[in-house]
Amino acid sequence: MGLLDKVETKDEDVKKAKPVAKAAKVAKAAKVAKAAPKKAAPAAKKTKKESKPKVKKARPEGLSSEFEIASSLNRVISWWVNFTVNFSILIGALVMSVTTGGASGGFATTLLFAGAGLIFIFNGIVLPIWTGRNLGQYTSSTRYIRGDGSKPLFLHGLFVNNIGVSSLIGFIMVFTQAGKLADGGTPIVLTSIGAILMILWIVNWQFSRNSDLRQGLFDLMFGAYLVRYVSEGGETSGFRARLESMSQFGDKYAQRVEDKKKAKLVSSEEKDDEEKSDSESED
Repeated sequence: MGLLDKVETKDEDVKKAKPVAKAAKVAKAAKVAKAAPKKAAPAAKKTKKESKPKVKKARPEGLSSEFEIASSLNRVISWWVNFTVNFSILIGALVMSVTTGGASGGFATTLLFAGAGLIFIFNGIVLPIWTGRNLGQYTSSTRYIRGDGSKPLFLHGLFVNNIGVSSLIGFIMVFTQAGKLADGGTPIVLTSIGAILMILWIVNWQFSRNSDLRQGLFDLMFGAYLVRYVSEGGETSGFRARLESMSQFGDKYAQRVEDKKKAKLVSSEEKDDEEKSDSESED
């Protein structure tokens, strides 16, 4: 009996020892898992930051709210008026000199050239210094002002009003003198000056083209803005009052353009309504 009791007790000890050993193995495995370094998770792809849309400023901070930036139509009117005034007589004189060959009508051609020069000096130099505006700006009801409403320095008007003509003179200088660079001296100087005048026009045009407020190079230098401007009755008299009255022509033209745009918009809307009604009736 003693031997049987010993065997039974050994079997019971073995059965009890097995779950204890299993528990010890599980505990060791857990310790090893904790001690082992975790694998780094794959890095998430970097998302590109969405660029915020740029909001264009409607007006500069220093410009009073009583002034309105000149529209594209005002600028077009001003440009065409100045071009007609400055170059119409000059073009006529050039055509006459070419057709007559310089033999007949020489005195009349000379008078035309002199008249064209005087008109250009008056519109491009005298008026901007005297009144701060040229004939094109009077017709289009525009003028250049600084942020506080004051008139820019007279040099601004000289640069802005004559940059187109100066670039044309520069082109002529380059065109006529570039072939004589081998001679040195005067041709090199004239070609260099002409190239600078042409480059200034290009730079000014690029500034104006990429500016929200259509400010050119000289506008930025002098802090000037082209704005809508209509003088009140009785503010000016005499010759200046007559110049101010030229704005009626520009205002009437601008009104006709606006009326045409509205008429086209109304007609397009009517056509759309008719097409919709026809499609609904067919259905």
